[in-house]
Amino acid sequence: MMHSVSRATIALAVVATVAGGLVAGVDHFTRERIRANEDREKLALVGAILPPDIYDNRLMRDTIKLSPSKLLAIPETTLAYRARRGGKPVAVLFEAMSPNGYGGKIRIFVAILQDGSVSGVRVLAHNETPGWGDYIEAQKNKWIHIFDGSSLASQKPPDWAVRKDGGSFQFVTRATVSARAVVDAVHRSALYYETFRDRIFDTDLRVIP
Repeated sequence: MMHSVSRATIALAVVATVAGGLVAGVDHFTRERIRANEDREKLALVGAILPPDIYDNRLMRDTIKLSPSKLLAIPETTLAYRARRGGKPVAVLFEAMSPNGYGGKIRIFVAILQDGSVSGVRVLAHNETPGWGDYIEAQKNKWIHIFDGSSLASQKPPDWAVRKDGGSFQFVTRATVSARAVVDAVHRSALYYETFRDRIFDTDLRVIP
């Protein structure tokens, strides 16, 4: 009887171990697939926000990890993609987020040139009301191009707001909250770049803490 119980216990332990391994494997594979899909989506956006003729390196292989930051408002570690030409810094692309959209979080992908000016911005994800959220999507509205060429040098702190709040960025009444959230995220992206500019392009660094 004792031998039977022992065998049953061992069998259950083996099954549990195998099952746990399978679950962990599936979870790892799923997360890897999600990351791969996200990378493909970002790569598809690169040409839209950064002219391909200004860099000659492989962006997806010249990366640096960005630790969670209040400026970027992203709770997890993300990757920044560094553009270079002849080995010299040209631009960097990374994510930022605003938690204050009408429907919650708005996640953006921004390209900032070496001099600190914004090359382009695209919205990666949002939960804005259908129709109203169209305002911040490049394929449905031209508004997002309003950030092209903007910088901390050309827009002082009070300017980084929608006109309703005394800033310089246009908006439409029905999309005020969405526009306000994106302006905020782009502004903080510019501030982040200004703060960590030298570290971002440091080839000896792998992570910005």
